[in-house]
Amino acid sequence: MGRNSALKARLCVRGVLEHLWDSFSRPVPHSRRELLSLLLMCLLIAVVTAGLLFGWLSGGALHYPARWAGVAACVCGVCVFLLTVLLHPLRCVLAVILPTVGSSQGQRLLLSTCVLLTLLNAPPNMANNVSTLTNTLKCTSESVVDSLLNSSNMMNTVKENLVATAAAYKAMASYVQSLRSFDHVTHVNVSMVTQRFRGAAGRLKEDFQQAQGQLGSLRLYSHRLLAAILVLHLVWGAGRYLHSYMTALDFDNVYVTPKLRQLASERGLTLTAGQLRNGVDATGYRLSRQELWECVPPLVIVTLHLLLCVVLVALDFLVYRLVSAGRPWLLDIPDTNITLNVHYKVRVCVLAGCLLIRDCCSDDLVFQRVYRWPVHMGSDFCQTTATASAPDGGVLVLLVLLFLLSYALAVMQVYVRRVRRAVAASFYPRQEERRNHFLLRKLLAKQRGGVFTIATAERVHVHHSNDRQGEQWN
Repeated sequence: MGRNSALKARLCVRGVLEHLWDSFSRPVPHSRRELLSLLLMCLLIAVVTAGLLFGWLSGGALHYPARWAGVAACVCGVCVFLLTVLLHPLRCVLAVILPTVGSSQGQRLLLSTCVLLTLLNAPPNMANNVSTLTNTLKCTSESVVDSLLNSSNMMNTVKENLVATAAAYKAMASYVQSLRSFDHVTHVNVSMVTQRFRGAAGRLKEDFQQAQGQLGSLRLYSHRLLAAILVLHLVWGAGRYLHSYMTALDFDNVYVTPKLRQLASERGLTLTAGQLRNGVDATGYRLSRQELWECVPPLVIVTLHLLLCVVLVALDFLVYRLVSAGRPWLLDIPDTNITLNVHYKVRVCVLAGCLLIRDCCSDDLVFQRVYRWPVHMGSDFCQTTATASAPDGGVLVLLVLLFLLSYALAVMQVYVRRVRRAVAASFYPRQEERRNHFLLRKLLAKQRGGVFTIATAERVHVHHSNDRQGEQWN
């Protein structure tokens, strides 16, 4: 009983899915039930599309205002609902989009997305880390320069003390005047120099912030452009495939399907995939040797893109580690003290006395003092500056998933192409029948070694046994 119930449930689900697919793939519904099913499916597609579009625009990396994102999502949902209900080719394009993602076009799109994500995250993060290290150097150098400016203030104090000591000697008026002139010429306005230095540092900081803001805006616009290109590329790829499927009978027509084998058996022929050039047996899941070799170039391309992204991410990690290790080292440089020993002596000699006395010189002024001041190599303010930013873990996980999907698509492209052709065939069964007759006549002509002509409503295809084809318009 349990097995029978499971079988009945499976058959019921299969019947419902077949009914829904028939309602969606037919140009015109055959009954009210199919029309109602079509309306419900189109409404579901419109609601899901609008919801995904709103979440994509308002959140993530696009950051559009919620109001504009809601308006765009509502307009898109209404348009999708009306167009999918009224336009049968658009429903086919929407159904072909998913298999298109898994084809070679989808793989190229995934690889381009991986490279673009890496370029939009790794180099800006490296620039941000370098900017953090530069800010730390600026902060540390500001402390050193402040200490040096304080030393200039100390030099002013030394000169003032020396002038004051020399002024105590009335007989040394000329020396005192010279020292005062020297003090006036070499005086350093510490407050003015400090103000100019801080102004230059502030302008430099504003330039860095402006550059970071421009880089953030460029990153945001790049994400928006990538999103638009992604959607347009998917729709364009699906539409181009459907156009080629409807206009060229030999386009993607290498599959040996059960219907083609049935047509061949009606004519007493046994058809195999090996009888066709690049033929594919669509009735099984096993890959031929030729199909396996066709998977090698996509795998090589994916590996090359992976190496490029790995190099950029590794450089990002390297810069992050260097900045993380170098910033504490710059902040932990110990302070030092500078000692200035000033020894100033004025020796006076009487020339007339030197003729009579050997030691005619005397030390009238002796100035000797020791000055000390500290040089700070770091600052408490530097501890509060931004730290090094690690590579975004979410982006790394996304890159890993995208590359795993790319490797999987490199092998699954054969099955994806089969699904895409089957979807197009279910929407246009008459076109698929013409394609089967075309392929069968081509096979018969190849076996006979003759020339055959296939007439359609629009054109006449003339084919030769050596696979050279020409077209002659009616």
